[in-house]
Amino acid sequence: MVEQSVLDNRIRVVTKKMEGVRSIALGFLVAAGPMDEPADRSGVAHLTEHLMFAGAKGRDHDEIARMMDTTGGQVGGFTSRDYTCFTTTVLDDYRTYLIDLMGDILLNSQFADFAVHQEKETVIQELSAQLDRPDICAHERLKAHIWQGHPLGRPIGGTIASVAALERRDVVDFFSANYQPRRLIVAAAGNVNHQDLANNVTDAFWMMKDDGKMDAQPFRPMFRGGVAVQCKGVSHVYFSIGLKAAPYAAEERYLIHLLTVVLGGGMSSRLFRKLRHELGMVYDVSAEYQAYRDDGVIVVEGSTTPELLHSVLSQILVEIKGMALGMLPLTEEELWIAKMQLKGQHIIAQENSHTCMSSLATQAFYFNRFIDSDEICSQIQGVDLDVMNGITTRVLGDGLMNSAISLVGPSCEPVCNTATLEKMLREFS
Repeated sequence: MVEQSVLDNRIRVVTKKMEGVRSIALGFLVAAGPMDEPADRSGVAHLTEHLMFAGAKGRDHDEIARMMDTTGGQVGGFTSRDYTCFTTTVLDDYRTYLIDLMGDILLNSQFADFAVHQEKETVIQELSAQLDRPDICAHERLKAHIWQGHPLGRPIGGTIASVAALERRDVVDFFSANYQPRRLIVAAAGNVNHQDLANNVTDAFWMMKDDGKMDAQPFRPMFRGGVAVQCKGVSHVYFSIGLKAAPYAAEERYLIHLLTVVLGGGMSSRLFRKLRHELGMVYDVSAEYQAYRDDGVIVVEGSTTPELLHSVLSQILVEIKGMALGMLPLTEEELWIAKMQLKGQHIIAQENSHTCMSSLATQAFYFNRFIDSDEICSQIQGVDLDVMNGITTRVLGDGLMNSAISLVGPSCEPVCNTATLEKMLREFS
């Protein structure tokens, strides 16, 4: 059973009692991320997340680490494009202890100069490591291209140059402006009593007062098609194809998920069977619907040799266009497999307290309500084949008219010829 409360200071608390477990997974989602960064302070949201465990008013980093270690639990944090989240899983005995600690961290973090310098170096190391990953480079380059000029197009962690330029004042200003109680969702799943947890949060966060300001209204970015190419010292070509899609809260989100499962969601998907099993052109290829508050994109990714690149891209675009035109419609079997895959993944995930907690937090963020497993599975199961093919035609048709290709590959003319690739996109749009 899911229960929700809104505290006097506007913090939202959402819980789900799970039988047969001793642990509690806790999440503290702050509706603040790269979307809320000043354009000239890219990476400050991610740096702030790194600094949250570096020391509070009454506890330094070592004491915070010792407190966590003594619980036998795990703590972590991550920054997405839409929000920042801090998570922990502990035995139920340590619930109050942990919430008190998180309250201190979220209320009293000090952001000492030495800690800022240290974490900047850590983040720069992370960014440097990502530059050695051509698959990540192709993916991030795609988003930078399609959402140019919008926060969605910025790398979550910033760039090496932007992070190096950040100062303590930037972190303090971002924290003060965005870590507000109206933006905080506390989610818990496991052996939890809702009212007890709400009381714990009230006690730990009573000093957290809202600044009374209005949050900026979200705005959808312009989707930019075309080609982005980066030449690196690699032997293979890594590609990322983007088709414009709906934002996270769209009514057709489950249908788009089913569509991407059929297209490239596993070893039985169309692209995997065609390009891997039948033609042997790729080692791996996948399709995924990636959605955010303000926009979404269907991403098809993989890698191949330079000699096969154009053939691989053509095969992918032929499949997508055939589905868009209704010439290669989904079959009953394909839809059934996709339904079973999505439902199975969801049900299995909900048996894990951490994953369940994450669902509580993100659904509260995107929908301001919780959609239970039965409703999700029912919506997936109830998708009709004719409706599915209609959505496929519309989504992929619109997507092809707003599509982009990002490549990271070796420095050779056939691969890096942007004009040739742009002509290919036009032919399939």
